[in-house]
Amino acid sequence: MKRTFLLTIGITSATILVVMALWILLTGTFYLFPTITIDSVSGGSVDGNGMLVLTGTTNLALNTFLFVNVSPASMAGGAYETEITSVAFGSGGRNSWRAVVNTSALPMGEYSVRVSTVTFSGDERTTVPGNVVATERLTLTGRRGESLPEPFFRVNTPGEGAAGERIKVTGTTNLPPGTSVVWKVNPVLCLQNGTSSAEPAAGSIPVAEGRSTISPGLAGVNRWSFTFDSMGMAAGCYRVTVAGDLPPGNETESTAVIVLSTTGTLQVPSRFISIDTLPDLEANTMTVLTGTTSLPSGEELLVEISPLLGSGYGFIVNPGDGSQGALFSGMIGTAAVEEGGGEANLWSMGIDTYRLPPGKYRVNVSNSKTNRTTYRIEPGDVYSVLDLVVRSGTP
Repeated sequence: MKRTFLLTIGITSATILVVMALWILLTGTFYLFPTITIDSVSGGSVDGNGMLVLTGTTNLALNTFLFVNVSPASMAGGAYETEITSVAFGSGGRNSWRAVVNTSALPMGEYSVRVSTVTFSGDERTTVPGNVVATERLTLTGRRGESLPEPFFRVNTPGEGAAGERIKVTGTTNLPPGTSVVWKVNPVLCLQNGTSSAEPAAGSIPVAEGRSTISPGLAGVNRWSFTFDSMGMAAGCYRVTVAGDLPPGNETESTAVIVLSTTGTLQVPSRFISIDTLPDLEANTMTVLTGTTSLPSGEELLVEISPLLGSGYGFIVNPGDGSQGALFSGMIGTAAVEEGGGEANLWSMGIDTYRLPPGKYRVNVSNSKTNRTTYRIEPGDVYSVLDLVVRSGTP
């Protein structure tokens, strides 16, 4: 009887070892059951924007959705933040995941970081956390998300106009409303590649100059504009320089080139959406997309950010479990049109580049609508596009 019992145990143990060996050979992992790990987190994991960057590993298949919840550790309720992420390819027989959670609105205190599998239930796609779970403790201290931006001036690219027209130039700034704006227009040399020389010729006299005043905008991005008469100006390239009228040592300015021809025109259509110019963005930063529109206040705009061809895409197969996945970096959101108080209404939407790897992207803003039944986008009749670049920054 005793020998039979020992034989049974031996056979069972051998079977387990064989199964484990086959599992390791087939999947490249030592884990028999689904697991999630969270890399060590601390208050130092939160940057000046209040963004908590979380990373970890898992043996779940590529593209599996994960639910991230940062909530009070006391379980007594209170403010919390959630995020949805998905599994990406990793190394060492484990896949990886990465999530970014905005903690700037959370009070100081002890929090629990919980990462789990998730399913989506019902027509409203309600998130239902699964039973594969990992947790970590996090202490939030100090004030977060209050880093002050550097002063900026941006000129929206004027494009091409006809000599003799009244030319309107617009732009944005984070200087306060009421600040005086100094502007001038100088002739510059047009180059054969469609660009222009960076600086006006020595001794060049502005063909137009003046002052304007900054007006209120949205989300801390204020606006300025001015109009100059190009009557008498020859066809060619002109450099527009705009600066805030500030005390010495605090100057900030921006430039853009306008091309005057005998055929061009800067006439604005009756129905339009515009996107304000943005500089190249660093990775792991936050900014605000802004613009103007003729559409009425209260209308909702669809904002889509997608990688240009050859940038931000990746198609992968996990050699461990054979699961297939695709890396696609982009964003989609909505922006409500607000009363502009001038010739056009305004819109804005905050974005971050924590989820956008370095590369080239296209921003498309339109009055397209999302069908709440099919979740398909129904094209609108007004749109605008802008290309932007995300460059490598602090990891």
